[in-house]
Amino acid sequence: MEAVRIDIQAYTASFRVPGMMGYQVTAPVPPPATIYGLLAAAAGREIPPGETWVAYRFAYDAQAEDLETIIIYEQGGPVWVKSQYAPKTNVVNRQFLFGARLALYLAPGAVADAFLRPRFPLLLGRSQDVATVTAHRRATLELMQEADVSGILLPFPVQDRRLRSRVMSFPTFYGVAPERTPLAVKPFHVLDSLQGTQPVSVPDLLYREAEESLAVPLFDERILRRP
Repeated sequence: MEAVRIDIQAYTASFRVPGMMGYQVTAPVPPPATIYGLLAAAAGREIPPGETWVAYRFAYDAQAEDLETIIIYEQGGPVWVKSQYAPKTNVVNRQFLFGARLALYLAPGAVADAFLRPRFPLLLGRSQDVATVTAHRRATLELMQEADVSGILLPFPVQDRRLRSRVMSFPTFYGVAPERTPLAVKPFHVLDSLQGTQPVSVPDLLYREAEESLAVPLFDERILRRP
C-alpha cells in the first residue's frame, strides 16, 4: 500500500490523560485525537478520520516532571482577580516527555502534502511542545498478520495473550471549537517505547515499511468510530 511517511521531532511532548486533576499525567503514546489535531494544524482546517487514515508510532528518550502555572476557568471564562487585575492562577505538577520522535504515515494526497508547508505551528501536546518535520517521503506499507511493535496504541481488546501493556481510554477525534465533541472515547492497549519491542498478532491492522523492523497499526474511521 502506498503511503507518505512524515518524521516529526520535538524537544518535549505531553499527552494529558483525561480525568486527572491537580497532577497532569502524560500518556507515553499520543491518542488518535492528538494526531488528527496535528493534521488540522498542518492543513489549516479540520481533517476528520473519514478523509484520511493514519498510522504512527512514537518514541522518546525520557520522562520528567515540571511545575506549570495554569489559569483557572469557570463556565463564563477565566476567573478574574480584580484586586490584582489578573486572572486567577494555580501551580500544578505536569509530566512531560523529552526527546520526542513521531513516525507518521498518511495516505498520499493533499493532507500529507500539507506537512511540507504547515499552515499553523505543529505541536506534540501543549503550546510549548513545538515540533518540526525532519523528513517527508514516499513509503510502501505491507500488511502483517504478526509483527514486532513498540510505541503504539492497539484497540482493546487484543486476543494475543503475549501482549504486555497498560489499558487507557482516549478520544479518537475532536471536532473544531467551540463544541469539541469527541467522535468516540475508546480503550486502547498502550505500548510504551521505553518498554522495548514485543511481537503481537492482530489480524488486518498492522502494517510495516519494507526497510523497518517495527509495524504500526492503521486507524481509519471504521476503527475509530466503532463502539
